[in-house]
Amino acid sequence: MKISFDKLQKLWRGQDDFRIRELNCGISLKAVCLDTMCDDAKVSAFVLQPLAYVNADAFSEVERKLAVGTGVRKPPNLFAAAEDLTNGYTLVFDGEDNCISVDTRTAVGRSIAEPPTSMVMRGPREGFVEDVKTNITLLRKRLKTPDFKIINLTVGKYTNTAVAVCYIDGIADKSVVDSVVQRLESVKVDGVLDSSYLARYLDVNRTFLFRRIGSTEKPDIAVGKMLEGRLTIVVDGSPMALTVPYLFVEDMQSPGDYYENSAMTTLSRILRFISVVASVLLPALYVCLQVYNYQIIPLRFLITVLNASEAIPFSPLTEMLLVLIVFDILREANLRMPSAVGISLSLVGAIVLGDAAVQAGLLGAPAVMIGALSGIGLFTMPDNTLILSLLRLAVTLVGGFMGLLGVIISVLAIIVYLASMQNYKTPFLAPFAPDIPEDRQDALAQVPVPQMKKRPKSIPNENGDRRG
Repeated sequence: MKISFDKLQKLWRGQDDFRIRELNCGISLKAVCLDTMCDDAKVSAFVLQPLAYVNADAFSEVERKLAVGTGVRKPPNLFAAAEDLTNGYTLVFDGEDNCISVDTRTAVGRSIAEPPTSMVMRGPREGFVEDVKTNITLLRKRLKTPDFKIINLTVGKYTNTAVAVCYIDGIADKSVVDSVVQRLESVKVDGVLDSSYLARYLDVNRTFLFRRIGSTEKPDIAVGKMLEGRLTIVVDGSPMALTVPYLFVEDMQSPGDYYENSAMTTLSRILRFISVVASVLLPALYVCLQVYNYQIIPLRFLITVLNASEAIPFSPLTEMLLVLIVFDILREANLRMPSAVGISLSLVGAIVLGDAAVQAGLLGAPAVMIGALSGIGLFTMPDNTLILSLLRLAVTLVGGFMGLLGVIISVLAIIVYLASMQNYKTPFLAPFAPDIPEDRQDALAQVPVPQMKKRPKSIPNENGDRRG
């Protein structure tokens, strides 16, 4: 639609923050902006002051004078002009509906700080914020190369959210880039308030369990993933950047792994893996061994468990389900309470409530201990806590009805399900299924950084050599 000052004014009629300033510098001009989205100092420095001393005969002279601003452009149509206006640009019109857009956006938001969910002992402490321009600056600061490419998009009918697809030209697979951009352009939604909205659209075959789109709050982690061939999607208004493609093994990795000794990193990752497996399987094993396969338990341990559970009025399965549900309720309440109250709630729930239940004979001490250990282990994979909690309940139910055989069948079903998943030409369970020995250098075990000479083969890329 052709740009027209009257049509633009009609769109914003009745808006209290819609400002019009009439100027005369040889020709009649109108400067239009949204007061709530513009910086008054920038409007004055980049628009009003330059035009105050101009004596122009043509609109082209006005355009040259406004070149003092770093962001000056001509919107191609009315929709582009309206989008610039809502993003904080000032529009300058002449009497013939020629239009210039000048960047006068206000910088409102929190300052750069260490992200609360990705704290590290060593390494950079900068984290993404809610401003897309600032986040791209943090990436550009670490990738001082013209090969760092950015594709800017706008998503959301009413929010017009700025989205930037970032990648390294010559490393990222072009077909993956095109696929991601195409899916983002096809998103039809009223608004995008956070990057998690787009994660659901980027998942090619949406799955009920396990996320297949990565996320990070740290620019150094995002750059490290781009150096392996991944893409980073930055969304305005969100401190979480998305990364694709994504592997399940990345959940075992921590932001500080690449700044520590490789032997300690390997040990930490193995402990995380054992913790997650134990968290999911311990309650089910406790139930099925106590009910069906008690002959496997050592005699002294069996006697201890029976003595602690003989007065409990519930069956082992019901007892364990009660423990798991109570701990899940405490976790949810703790997450939604103010931090000071949340600490008190955790202490009261974990110590006082658990001890009172044992003393009253409602729950056995072994079941409470197993539930607590299982709950603690889930937080070694914090992004998948809810999913793992759901799997834990499901496996416990199967173990309670089918015994050890049911637990084994459940584990095999989960592994087959994970192995069948694929997103953007990347097997979700790589480098273990399919088996890619070269990629195991940074899976559960990590080799020293100088020995990582090749990029992961499980991630599509155009240059497999890390040093060229």
